[in-house]
Amino acid sequence: MKNIFWTASKARLTFIRKNNLENYTWLFLPGGPGLGSESLKELVDMIDLPGSLWYIDLPGDGSNHLENADFSDWQAALIEAVQPFENVILVAHSSGGMFALATPAIEKNLTGLILMDSAPDAGWQKFFTAHVEKNPLPDVPKLQALYQQNPSNDTLKMLTIACAPYFSIPNNLLKMKNIFKQLPFNYKSHLWAEKNFDATYKAKWIPQKIPVLIFSGDQDPITPLKLFSESKKFKRPNISIQEIKNASHFPWIDHPEQIKRVFKEYVERLKPITYSNSSGL
Repeated sequence: MKNIFWTASKARLTFIRKNNLENYTWLFLPGGPGLGSESLKELVDMIDLPGSLWYIDLPGDGSNHLENADFSDWQAALIEAVQPFENVILVAHSSGGMFALATPAIEKNLTGLILMDSAPDAGWQKFFTAHVEKNPLPDVPKLQALYQQNPSNDTLKMLTIACAPYFSIPNNLLKMKNIFKQLPFNYKSHLWAEKNFDATYKAKWIPQKIPVLIFSGDQDPITPLKLFSESKKFKRPNISIQEIKNASHFPWIDHPEQIKRVFKEYVERLKPITYSNSSGL
């Protein structure tokens, strides 16, 4: 099996591992954008899933630095990324989940969907802005100004590390900072999304039959779970919405045992559900 390949739109698919229990394909799509699939390594390492596991890096995101790779092609790249496989379960974090819900064309290729600390619309920005105003961090304003004046991978990394308290519970703050220090930041994809996606995002489809798991940390100030749990459109028998206790925006860092449990419960839901491709919007 080829370990890495690129789609026509230059999404990168990286093989992680496989067991022979089932023929499911788990595709892991990171958030950010700009962090890259490396941001999901701790999650992937801790969960036991049947089938094959792959990372997706959209064009120009993370360490996917192909020449002429343009993040504006993210939607075509996401559609292409799910097409080569059978029994696809897309596992998407934060903005990755938003990209998934903004792309109804992927629905027909999915057997399941897991959204981690994500949102159904741009309303998450209001909650995060309010949290930042109530909980300012001393180094962030000057680093934000530096990033705006001189956007680069380095200045984005510095800013993100300074913002780590917004991503982590206090007990794991140092661990979160160390993870951020190792990630291959990509400022171009971050700026593109900031200018062209974040403020206008709204889910364009809601899965009607395929098993869906939505979870967030109960202390996540960026994408609080109530954005989904208080939405009538997402109250469906095929959609399980779960809160991860004592956890923030990367809940597998804060409470790995709960994450293992919700993934195990999700796997148990896969076989009995017969799905169709109709959309709910």
